[in-house]
Amino acid sequence: MSERQRSRRQPALRMFAREYYEASLVEQGSGQYDPSFVITKLGARVNRMCVAGLLERMERRETEYGTMYHGSLRDPTGLHMFSVGSFQPELHADMEELLSRHEENEPLLLLAVGKANAQMTDDGGVFTRVRLEEFTIIDGEAYANWLVDAADATLRRIDTFQRSRDLPQDADAYRTAEIPTDLADSLLLAGAHYGETDPDVYMVGVLRALDRAEGNISALAEDAAVDSNGSLDEFTVEADSGDASEVKSEEDISRIIEEHTLSADAGDGVAYDDLIGHCATHNISRGEAEPVLDRLVDDARLYEHTFGRFKHIEAK
Repeated sequence: MSERQRSRRQPALRMFAREYYEASLVEQGSGQYDPSFVITKLGARVNRMCVAGLLERMERRETEYGTMYHGSLRDPTGLHMFSVGSFQPELHADMEELLSRHEENEPLLLLAVGKANAQMTDDGGVFTRVRLEEFTIIDGEAYANWLVDAADATLRRIDTFQRSRDLPQDADAYRTAEIPTDLADSLLLAGAHYGETDPDVYMVGVLRALDRAEGNISALAEDAAVDSNGSLDEFTVEADSGDASEVKSEEDISRIIEEHTLSADAGDGVAYDDLIGHCATHNISRGEAEPVLDRLVDDARLYEHTFGRFKHIEAK
């Protein structure tokens, strides 16, 4: 393989948080320089991605390998979890500045490009994050432009997915129907892996994003509002059911996670998928539960007994 082929970068796909964090299919590269991909339910084959949203969480972690940074960006569909590794020292000064501004409660909208990063647990669970390569702070207008671009990309995937459902599930049928080549193979893999998928949940995200891009604050919007001056205003989040009373606070989510960790632990901890699944029964999405789980670990109320399995720490 030539150096040119080795260094060729994958395109950065525009993608909302929900489509990415619901993905659990990982395609590993076969060669030393072959990229790996996360394949979503709509057939996106993700190696690099361009995401944007309100910086909701930011923290520094000291590990045996060095300093790392973790955070989350909220878009209209949920949270993109991101990280910067100890092996990326060129980004650490920028991360420290970002952390300082976040700790001062300065509302920040970020546009970021990064690589899909999926970690698999022993029991088959998948954690998806974005490993940042570069980012910039943007204003409300730039965020609106990204929302429109991401909505257009998602609509294309939804349309292609809906067309593919009525076809025989094989490559020849897809070619005859002119299913786009960048989606055809991954749609076949996604169908075999995920089974039945409802594209309407992603259409709701598109509608929320376009609503936000137009500057409207409606019951559909879940992210922070950007007013005409580019400033940020918090507003009430409504659950997908449309019942605002179902919205869970961080304290509620913490209590649900801790209680389940105590009751479901048979001695070897509780699996990540079990915790996230239990939260789902309380109408708490993975995007809402995962940052709370991280905070519980950081606050020493839970600890990761083995990778992907959590135990409760009794208060002294």
